[in-house]
Amino acid sequence: MKKSKFKLTDKESGEGFHNYYYTSYEKIDKTNQFIRSLSVMDVYSGADTSRLILYRTYNKNDQEEMIRQLLTAGYIIFKRSGNDFIYTKGDRTVTHKISEKKVPGGKPVTAYEFELGR
Repeated sequence: MKKSKFKLTDKESGEGFHNYYYTSYEKIDKTNQFIRSLSVMDVYSGADTSRLILYRTYNKNDQEEMIRQLLTAGYIIFKRSGNDFIYTKGDRTVTHKISEKKVPGGKPVTAYEFELGR
């Protein structure tokens, strides 16, 4: 994660779960920044385990690269509804959501989210 410039910013554990939140911030120039986050949640119930991974970026080029990687890896669009896309490959599913987020004191920004769970 460090090689990709992500830092652990929050960690939470409780009965049956662990949640790790990583962020990456790079200043490109005076007006542009490259902000990304990655959340990893592990849920335990007896012998069953589940993992949810959520990647969020605010950079359109980064989003387009993620889509290229999904398609190259053999994922196909299974369903689309507005700005929500579902990609599948075998028994794996990736949900891609595009939404507007309000920034305090600033203009809204577009968030691109990719979610993978099992």
